Amino acid sequence: MLIRTEKGLRGATQGDHDAYSKFKRRLETMKPGKWLRLEWATPRNGPQHRKLMALLQLVAENSETYPTVEKALPAVKLAAGYFDPAVDPRTGEVYPQLHSISFDKMEQDDFERFYSAAIDGVLQVILPQMDRDTADRLLEMIVEGWA
Repeated sequence: MLIRTEKGLRGATQGDHDAYSKFKRRLETMKPGKWLRLEWATPRNGPQHRKLMALLQLVAENSETYPTVEKALPAVKLAAGYFDPAVDPRTGEVYPQLHSISFDKMEQDDFERFYSAAIDGVLQVILPQMDRDTADRLLEMIVEGWA
């Protein structure tokens, strides 16, 4: 995810910025005639995406169980109730089939409902020791750190 700043494009998060920097270096070293396929989309709400990434970072920084953003995302989806029950064909056991939150799969209103449920779920299930005011303050600090 990239955002336009006064100095040009920059990653919305440090991970995004690192990936963008790597991509720019790769472009500089491409040989003439080399093919490159790109996909491009304009996100619905960049600030809200950053808030979700900040929420995942908050979980990673305050949970021993989910120490990375990648591990935090499925936990947050579960805590938010963002899944359908599915049946494992091998065992017959029911398991949660997580929904996608990709930009091309969700309308803005759906994303806003998910984000609200995600915060509630995190504070109720994953970080129950944290109150809403503290979470809001920490989320704001994380987002500001990416600016």
